[in-house]
Amino acid sequence: MSILDPVFAIVATAEYLLLVDLSSKRVIPLESERPEYYGVSWFPGGNELVLSHSGIDNNKLMDIHSYANSELGWLSHGQYRSDSFLSAPHQIICASDGRVVSTNTGRNAITALDLNKPGHFQEKKLSEARWDRLSVQEIKGDHLNSLFEKDGHLYVVAHGHHNGSLLAVLTYPELELVSLEPIEGRTGLHNIWVSDEGQKIACHSNIGALIDVDSNRIVWEAGSPIFTRGLAVTTDFMVVGESQMTGRNLRRSSMSGLWILERDSYKPLDYFCLGPYGAVNEVRLLNVSDLAHHGHIFPFVSELIEDSLFDRKSEERLTTCQRLINAQSDWADMELIYGGPKQLADGGKEAQPDTLCLIKQLKGSDQTEKCLEFSYTLDSTSSDAHVGVVTYQGSGGDTDMHALLIKPFNAIEAGLVFWTNNGVEWAQDPSVNIPGLPYSGVIRVVADERSLEFYVDSKLVLSLSAERLPFLKGALGVRWIGSTIRRIAKDVEAVQV
Repeated sequence: MSILDPVFAIVATAEYLLLVDLSSKRVIPLESERPEYYGVSWFPGGNELVLSHSGIDNNKLMDIHSYANSELGWLSHGQYRSDSFLSAPHQIICASDGRVVSTNTGRNAITALDLNKPGHFQEKKLSEARWDRLSVQEIKGDHLNSLFEKDGHLYVVAHGHHNGSLLAVLTYPELELVSLEPIEGRTGLHNIWVSDEGQKIACHSNIGALIDVDSNRIVWEAGSPIFTRGLAVTTDFMVVGESQMTGRNLRRSSMSGLWILERDSYKPLDYFCLGPYGAVNEVRLLNVSDLAHHGHIFPFVSELIEDSLFDRKSEERLTTCQRLINAQSDWADMELIYGGPKQLADGGKEAQPDTLCLIKQLKGSDQTEKCLEFSYTLDSTSSDAHVGVVTYQGSGGDTDMHALLIKPFNAIEAGLVFWTNNGVEWAQDPSVNIPGLPYSGVIRVVADERSLEFYVDSKLVLSLSAERLPFLKGALGVRWIGSTIRRIAKDVEAVQV
């Protein structure tokens, strides 16, 4: 492959969607916000990719309970997102009739969907099993993982678990079964490509190899303990995805790579390591005809490069920092103690679900009365989400304080709870458990040496005496996670008086 003629591949890993220049070996992460990624396709002439997303951590799919809650998978077409209805979808293809055909692996079926007709789909099973597995011991399904359409037929690979792999041939678009052939002595197969001459090539993933399905012969093997999955083919060369042999718990961060093989001889032409982007699930060639896909090129590679993950992150970081500078006057009386809230365009500060944040008032002149007011929104119904006021006497950590916290009580209402950290551990006061509070509102706290009053939307919710508040002399602050706070500008000046 000449440097003057770059060939681009798109690689889906469990955690990332990658653009790879096979000539220069440049790896460009495109996105990581919508895992787990698997299938990649596009409509002929289209300028948007179609992707399949599991919406879950596949490491947790072990039994019927986890599978019964796994139908969170979905298809995307650019910014369009389908309903969540797939269970652990694997390979997809934008088929010749304008539908997207997806392996609905967790539900042990093939699903064909017209994106213009949400909720209407055609399903085909190869066996009676309704789930891929019922438990670690009861593996009943076929684990349908790969698709290839050619000459009015749809070829489907079943991993087969301990029962051995299968190759099914269906009519397309009718999805009527033509043949179902076991691949003797093989299990764990992925991918299928049928050449114009009728040769069928698949990845024998568990042994790091490619096989000729009809002859059941190994045509190439890596010679290293790797897992092969993802196959792209041109008239001159083949690209094979490589993943580490590792447990499911490391699939999102394990090392991955690509093999370049000569098409006719399977001689290795090149190999390069992608990096710790996670297990390779799919490989498609973009700007050359990929014979293991539908053969139509994707002519919008430059647009993908311009909207890469790293470029978006750079722009986002600079924009957010400028927002912080612009909003400094709104929060001039507060200082950040713990965590890293995201500064929003409207002056708000968002604590994401995995980021606990704590700010407190700056020390000012001794005042007999302290006041703090701000608006809040609980962004999540998670039991960990909360937002509230603290009286803080710590030294930079999340300790030594009282915390009056509003948290979700159910899907429609929140409530107030009271916690204390004595420098060593947290303890909840069970006598404070006040329901009926909104997910969004305005919190106002007034404290003096005798008591503290907690208001929501101008209504007094709780009053506590100094006897119950050993940390009452601490600075007023805000502790929040999975929620957003916004300052009421008029009160910044009032607090600083």
